[in-house]
Amino acid sequence: MLDPKHQLDALFGVVNIPNIIWIDEAGMIVRPPEPGWPPGDDYPDWLRGFVDDRAAAAERKAAEIENDNPELAARIRGGQDRSSYPDAIRDWAQKGAESEFAMTPDQVLDASTDRGVGKSEGAAHFELANHLWTIGDRESAIMHFNEAHRLQPDNWTYKRQAWSLVGNENAGGGELGRFNQGPLPGAEADWPFDGNFTAETSRTPAGDYYPKTM
Repeated sequence: MLDPKHQLDALFGVVNIPNIIWIDEAGMIVRPPEPGWPPGDDYPDWLRGFVDDRAAAAERKAAEIENDNPELAARIRGGQDRSSYPDAIRDWAQKGAESEFAMTPDQVLDASTDRGVGKSEGAAHFELANHLWTIGDRESAIMHFNEAHRLQPDNWTYKRQAWSLVGNENAGGGELGRFNQGPLPGAEADWPFDGNFTAETSRTPAGDYYPKTM
């Protein structure tokens, strides 16, 4: 599933990926957006090779980050326990509202992020930026991306969207071009944003990029 217009952010407050939202059979939110990872899945043979190739490419990219900046890799991994998260979902599937991981409506509200005027303005700037980029008005799009980043500094989807668009341009596109989320060496002065992925995640304390919620 793709979310090119970031509707999950607008509707539920998703600010990073991967995020998971628990919704029961009655359509009630049981846990608001939080970091979560699925367990390994079995794919049909026709899909297995494609998935394995993509996973291998991602692993190579992750290894580059690990080798070049192990502290950065540790900061990104910190926070939610990835291995036990699927077990929490299974517990909820079996026990429903009696699961220790299921929240009451009041707890869901307490755990949800606020949506004040500043965030709403940031969302408007972000939506406008995406539209302007789509129609080819690059300069105006970047101006609105920067304003969205200023108004919602903790929204990593806003940042990574903008960084990936320009980073992909700089890298010349390709299968892994979107993973370039910062200036190329020697071209730092041409980078149109105040931050980039490596710089900002390096300043983020471990456990903040993927905060622990259970």
